[in-house]
Amino acid sequence: MTGGVIWAEFYIRDIFPCMVVGKSKGLNHLKKNDSGISYLGATNQNNAVLSFVDPVDSLIQKGNCIAFIRNGEGSMGYSVYKSENFIATSDMTLAYSEYLNKYTGMFITTIADRIRGKYNFGYKRSATRLAKEVLSLPVTSEGVPDWDFMEQYMRKVESRQIFNYLQSIRPDLVSDL
Repeated sequence: MTGGVIWAEFYIRDIFPCMVVGKSKGLNHLKKNDSGISYLGATNQNNAVLSFVDPVDSLIQKGNCIAFIRNGEGSMGYSVYKSENFIATSDMTLAYSEYLNKYTGMFITTIADRIRGKYNFGYKRSATRLAKEVLSLPVTSEGVPDWDFMEQYMRKVESRQIFNYLQSIRPDLVSDL
C-alpha cells in the first residue's frame, strides 16, 4: 500500500477536532425494537451494533463518524465507521471530521485497529490515551492527510470485493470483464 505514497503520523486528536462520548448508560434502560435505531456498544461484532431500540432523542448521536471502543474485554481498541444516526454507550468515543465519509472512515478504522492489541482490562483506552494515539496516514505534498487517496483506495477495494463476489455467484456474468 506504500508504492510512491508518502505517509506521516498524526495524533487522533489532530485528525478529529470533535470527539464526544456516547450518551447511553446501558441497554437495559431502553426498549428493544427490531425496526428501531442501532444501539452501539463494546463489541467487535456486527459493526458494534448490540441491538436495535426505540429512538430516544436525547441519546441519539449523529452518524458520519468513527466510533472508537474504549472499554469492553475483547473489543477494546476496535473502531467502526457509522454513516447513520445511532445511540451509543458511554464506552465509546465518537470522532467527527469534515473530511470523513464512508471510504475515508473505513480507511482510518483499518489503520486505527492495528494498535488495538496494546489495550486490555488493566490498560483501558481512556479518552486521554485515545486522543494521543498515532495514526500513520498518506499525505499530500503539503503534508496534510490525503483524503482523496484514502477514498479512492477504499473505492478500489470495494469494487474488487464486489467483483469477486459476483464472480463467485455468477461467473458467467463477469467472465467478459
